[in-house]
Amino acid sequence: MTQPDNDALVCDYESRRLNVYLKDIRYDGNGRPVILYITSKGYESGPKNDPRTWTTARWDGKRWIIREAMTSDNNYDMGSLYIEPDGAWRIIAPTETGPQPYNPGGEMAMWLSDDRGQTWKKFRQLTDGSERNHTYARKPLNANPDFYALWADGHGRKPSQSNLYFCDKAGNVRILPRQMNAPMMKPTTFTP
Repeated sequence: MTQPDNDALVCDYESRRLNVYLKDIRYDGNGRPVILYITSKGYESGPKNDPRTWTTARWDGKRWIIREAMTSDNNYDMGSLYIEPDGAWRIIAPTETGPQPYNPGGEMAMWLSDDRGQTWKKFRQLTDGSERNHTYARKPLNANPDFYALWADGHGRKPSQSNLYFCDKAGNVRILPRQMNAPMMKPTTFTP
């Protein structure tokens, strides 16, 4: 590829004056790509570059179908896309405003779509009332329903303590122990 306008171009966001921040790529049941990303008006944090729009681009075999999903408040909010065997789509990401607004992360939520990203419903808010922003929800390889996403928290503007969290497919959140003083230890249940 030597020119921006080529067969690999998903959408010309440059002409729309929008930045694109890639979050995840998955494949549907037909082996076609689905891309999850955020668009915004600029790289600086703060409200002047709102909205930060979570978007999916799905290849249908002939063209890219691009749909906006939800918004959050930072270009570097990070989440994962899941395409379930039954065709449902799921996003686990920090889409809700956290204690450090306009910094990476926020409060975690789980979103579901049963129409390949045309509409989304917030299935469950996973965290709320946190001291630090949560971010970087990642899908474990070959995710088991009991260990469906893993992420951390941290303060957006200063050094801080950080905890590791995970949730199951139903959205039940647990915190890993900060001190491991035995070969096996139980995580703590997180209640927002």
